[in-house]
Amino acid sequence: MSATRGDSPTAMWIVPHTHWDREWYEPHDVFRARLVRMIDGLLNLLEHEEAYRFTLDGQAAAFEDYLVLRPQNRERLSAAVARGQLAVGPFLILLDEFCCDGETTVRNLELGIRACRTLGGEMRVGYLPDMFGHAAQMPQILRGFGLADAALWRGVPAAVDRDAFCWRALDGSQVRVEYLWDGYGSALTLFDSPGKLDRLVADYLHTNTGRFDGRSPAGMYGTDHMEPRPDLLDAVRAHNARCPDAVMTVATLGQVVASREHDPQALDDLPLVVGEMRSHALGNILPGVLSARTNLKKAMAGAERALTTAERLDVAVGGPSRTALLERGWRLVVESSAHDSVTGCGADTTAEQVLTRLHVAAHAAAGAVDVALPTLARVGGPGELVAFNQSGWARRVQGETVLDGRPEALPEGAQLLEELPTVIGDETIPAEHVRRVLRRIHGQELFGGRIRGWSFPAPAELVFEVARSGGDAFDPDDFTVELDRRLAAAPDDRPWRVLTVAQPSCRVLVAGHAQGTAAVALGSDGGGIDHPVRVGERSMSNDLVRVDIDDDGLVSIEDLLNGRVIRRALAIVDEGDRGDSYNFGPVAGDRVDAAVATRVEVQERGPLRGRILVRRIYRLPQGLSTDRSTRCGPTQDQVIDTRIELREGERFVRVRTFLVNGVGNHRLRLHVPTFDRDLEGSVSAGQYGVTRRGRTSEDGWGEYPLPTYPATRFVHAGGVAVHTDRLTEYEIVTPPDGGAVRGTGADGEDGTQRPDEIAITLVRAVDLMSVNVHPLRDEPAGAQIPVPGAQYLGVRVETDLAVDLSCPRWDDSQIVRHSDLFHYEPVLVPGAVQTDAEVVESGGGTGEAEPVGSVVTTCGRVALESLRRVNDGVVEARFVNYHHHAEPLRARMWGRWDRTDLSGDVLEAGVDPWSLTVPASSIITLRSTAVAGAVDVEE
Repeated sequence: MSATRGDSPTAMWIVPHTHWDREWYEPHDVFRARLVRMIDGLLNLLEHEEAYRFTLDGQAAAFEDYLVLRPQNRERLSAAVARGQLAVGPFLILLDEFCCDGETTVRNLELGIRACRTLGGEMRVGYLPDMFGHAAQMPQILRGFGLADAALWRGVPAAVDRDAFCWRALDGSQVRVEYLWDGYGSALTLFDSPGKLDRLVADYLHTNTGRFDGRSPAGMYGTDHMEPRPDLLDAVRAHNARCPDAVMTVATLGQVVASREHDPQALDDLPLVVGEMRSHALGNILPGVLSARTNLKKAMAGAERALTTAERLDVAVGGPSRTALLERGWRLVVESSAHDSVTGCGADTTAEQVLTRLHVAAHAAAGAVDVALPTLARVGGPGELVAFNQSGWARRVQGETVLDGRPEALPEGAQLLEELPTVIGDETIPAEHVRRVLRRIHGQELFGGRIRGWSFPAPAELVFEVARSGGDAFDPDDFTVELDRRLAAAPDDRPWRVLTVAQPSCRVLVAGHAQGTAAVALGSDGGGIDHPVRVGERSMSNDLVRVDIDDDGLVSIEDLLNGRVIRRALAIVDEGDRGDSYNFGPVAGDRVDAAVATRVEVQERGPLRGRILVRRIYRLPQGLSTDRSTRCGPTQDQVIDTRIELREGERFVRVRTFLVNGVGNHRLRLHVPTFDRDLEGSVSAGQYGVTRRGRTSEDGWGEYPLPTYPATRFVHAGGVAVHTDRLTEYEIVTPPDGGAVRGTGADGEDGTQRPDEIAITLVRAVDLMSVNVHPLRDEPAGAQIPVPGAQYLGVRVETDLAVDLSCPRWDDSQIVRHSDLFHYEPVLVPGAVQTDAEVVESGGGTGEAEPVGSVVTTCGRVALESLRRVNDGVVEARFVNYHHHAEPLRARMWGRWDRTDLSGDVLEAGVDPWSLTVPASSIITLRSTAVAGAVDVEE
């Protein structure tokens, strides 16, 4: 099907499909009930009309959800796939590409392709019809699974004036894109008006001739939750009989794409797009979903991080694989990544379900960790704290534990956090009820400790002595006999005093040095501290970084190695929001940026960790006026806490903000100054790549392009990096006249203007899913449904960041390593000596366990992103070079490793992980069948 180049096409494809939002303005199972009805009808139609074709939305979840309720129809679905009538996959879920990280996208395709192959095979097109923009590395991920084509709509720049283009990832990987330039319902209007089909098709082909460039266009016949039209083939056949010069052919999207020219010359003739696509020119991208319901984004990142940690620990400790449990967790994460799920742009019921699903995913990871802990605990002895460093980089790790003894007896290098009380139970009990204390004792255990002794120091007085650990000194039978004897001999019925006392003990912070993906008993290195933290009343330093806090709670941060300083950092700025879950809607003249009260409190004084809490109170309007044009109502005091933390040896400052949101329809942001003014743009890391962005976005489709962007690992601008532990919305802002914070003046201390700032969104509270009339968007993004849950009233919101001044030029620095160290807290477990039976139960075998040594230690600047067991005897390690230039892998890894693609097919056998060169912005996957255990390595 083709036409002479430059002439109107004489043929057109019609692609019947449905876009099935799995959950959105209704929760999942409401839509599933409709899905079952739709597929029931579809199967009947396909079996009745052998020429009918249907594309089931590119996501395997559609048929998997159906088969949960219609398992008897699996063979009917398989038969439709085998006949070429039904196209499924390749994704499990149509994800939002920015609201999850790169590994979730990889697992999405793994799960989707696996599911599709149980039906007969997947559509070989990366179908991305409704995502709110597209991540820069998606072509590389698609190519990693052997997919050479994609099909998409939103985010494409205006320079693409064809119905196809080539899309190149940051590493040079490239796919051909079937561009759905008129949306995924482009053919709907052709069939809407009875009797006008012939003219509408002719007009469509003639009007858009230049875009088709001789190709027969793909008319997408379907939209959200649309059921197949039974008489579509009748309408097509009748049209073709009347209009042989404009023949329509019904096909799947896979058939259309397979018909296109893919030779090098044809691909070279297409427009080229490099990197991410977030243009508003040809479709709205609804960027406010990045900041709607921020706790969903936190839960997504938390579940991803928990599963990554559990997989790495699973490899390190060996024994029976926990892969099945971990795959359950990843599936829940992938299901939650859907573009109307984790985005937070659905009904409250949907958001609640997604949040619960993500919590359950994290529980699966916690279960996998829990069964590995007994083996991990054997790295240390009783009284020690064992830490597993899941980062690929060797590092100093810290953990809190309880040590016996008084503060003056603490070992060198331990930091006192709290002296614990010795009396943990003190009560008066009537004599006739004293014997009830026996019910509290479970073997040797009482109140979480082990009974070490008991006594009756006075008549009607019983004292238990407990410890955190101990032997079998307590004999319940002896104690019961003695208690009964004393009760019987008591001269009267006066009440008894029952005391439970513990040995003196302290809650402490201990530290140690761990290799990559290895365990260490903290404090075992002798307690040396290279860069101890010293804390004053309003300052902290570790000889690498210094922090000073002003009277109003703003902060100066200095990198002591390069002398660079930012001042007046961590300002809070609040603005009204008349928008919705899809787009921020500004309210004029409502900015609040000055606290009415500030308190500074030192919480920890080092030497391992220093913490200072800054509490600020802001007076904010409670809501919007009736016409939503201004903020109104009485003001309310909003408490915002900022905890500033410095750790020994770290060259960045950790920042945690937390608040319980008290007002609605507003956006609250934290500002971090840079070193320059009028910056051209920024870079940010996420989805396995680092993307450069300007200060403006391309407009043209009825959506005002606010320059707010996503960052998942870090954002860098003007010589300053802000590390993030989840998807975070940011914007580079130039302070207005008068400075970023009221009362600070327009000029800096040296007489220059204040520099640009990185504004990080903490909360964006809205009351409607979509508003019909939006100040920055012409077309509603959905129904105007109230979503009181998205106001976050009474909801606690925490945001963790780190400010890093050590990397003036991000591409020639340790920024990726720093982001990794910020990202991961170690797994902790008290050390213990195990019996052989306990070792067998934990999967460590019998006899002496092998130490949990390093499986992978990265010594260069390439990040370890995934380390897991994919099946019996096979370990997979995935690395990403975030830099825009080649880097040596420099990974120390025991065993023999092959380089593979993302699907596991070998590309190069027997590579050396130390000397392997990783090209710029590349994802590298290695697999080994020889990793039987882990060994310690030297850096």
